[in-house]
Parts: sequence; structure tokens; C-alpha cells
Amino acid sequence: MPTITVNIDDQKDVDLLGEILNRFGLSYQVNTDQQFFSKEEIDGFSQTRKDFYEGKTTAWNWNEVEQDLNNAFR
Repeated sequence: MPTITVNIDDQKDVDLLGEILNRFGLSYQVNTDQQFFSKEEIDGFSQTRKDFYEGKTTAWNWNEVEQDLNNAFR
């Protein structure tokens, strides 16, 4: 079964899309969980960032990592 993921910022749009999907007889699920990473993963990212700023690692430029993460989860 195909799945479509849509990111919607406005609750009015969520409600409207739900009405449209209902009219077409389609089942759907609304997921309001915005967190993509576990607390442990977020803590690890924070530690990596801290290490970078303290000069403990030079493997990646933090600005590039941050940009990659932003692009991946828009």
C-alpha cells in the first residue's frame, strides 16, 4: 500500500485535508509527534557540537552538519 507523508503547519489545513480524504473514502492517520530523534540522539548531537566548538574534533564542520540535518527534516 502506498503511503504519502505531508508536513502541514496550519491546523485548519489538517482539518480541511481530513474532510477531503473522508469524502474520497480514504483512511488516514494524523501524527502530531514532531520529534524525529530520541533524547539520547539529541544529547549525542549536542555533545558533538560542544566538542567541535571546544576544538576536540575536526571531522566535520558543524555548520555543514546542521545544514544537512535541516535539509533532511524539512
